[in-house]
Amino acid sequence: MQGALASFSRQHLAATVGGSVQQLLVGLPDTQPDLPPYAVQSVDWAHPTAGELGWQPPQPSGRHRDLAAHRQQLAARCAAALAHSPALQARFLALLEVAQRYDALREQQARQFTLAWPLLRRCALRLGEHLGATGVIDQPEDVFFLTRTELDHASPLAAVVRRRRAVWERQRRLLAPLTIGRPPRLVERELLATVNAVRTSGPVAEGAIVGQPASPGRATGPVRIVAGPGDFDRFQPGEVLVARATAPAWTPLFNRAAAVVTDGGTLAAHASLVAREYGIPAVVATGDATTQLSDGQQVTVDGGAGTVQPHS
Repeated sequence: MQGALASFSRQHLAATVGGSVQQLLVGLPDTQPDLPPYAVQSVDWAHPTAGELGWQPPQPSGRHRDLAAHRQQLAARCAAALAHSPALQARFLALLEVAQRYDALREQQARQFTLAWPLLRRCALRLGEHLGATGVIDQPEDVFFLTRTELDHASPLAAVVRRRRAVWERQRRLLAPLTIGRPPRLVERELLATVNAVRTSGPVAEGAIVGQPASPGRATGPVRIVAGPGDFDRFQPGEVLVARATAPAWTPLFNRAAAVVTDGGTLAAHASLVAREYGIPAVVATGDATTQLSDGQQVTVDGGAGTVQPHS
């Protein structure tokens, strides 16, 4: 729906109202960024949740309220610009309602997806404690590297765990592909059309990294590559957060970031949704920004164009 709204806005509103269509999707009710105890570092439930680690939610600010006010003003200007054509105005309001509804649902789904993680982890770790006490594994966390069938056997599995953990450590350092397999042509065309409809026009500067325009605006700052929670304390206010992907437990970093850049993701990814709610530029699906950029390097992130321009 974001693509349909963007296409309509480009055709009927760009000349009179301007602005990014994504500004119509920020500050929505019940989307204020938070950090519930079940927030996760990734969908790999071998990692502790935010509550287990004792992480605190970000301090409330007026940013969400200000973004909501700007969204309402922009929507009113768009509707007024279409007042000459009741049919176009009705079409715009219908597209806007559906896009806002599903953007909010997507964010709520991402937040609630791991609601049961703390309980599931406690259950798994309790099994791990039992297996550790009987000598089947070395430590309770090893249980996350075993299958359900293997849990029923009493034979030592420490060697199996070590092999799988080594593979896990090696594979999690690899760059993830932007897609797995080849999507149907119709889906591929629809996705490309959505991205192009949202993207602002203009030439791409030489040497720029190109991704998807996830959250509008421009910001310049030093890069900070964040591989995981172990790097959270290194992240300083005003830096550009560059990561392979982000997850709900990363939300507090957005409050300090000048902009966000990720290797993977889509316009509906966690990084995209939360960046829009914080009102900071974001570019996702760059493919390999984490390997092209380095800590301290100055970059300009254009979240409307979907580009990252290195300056050194």
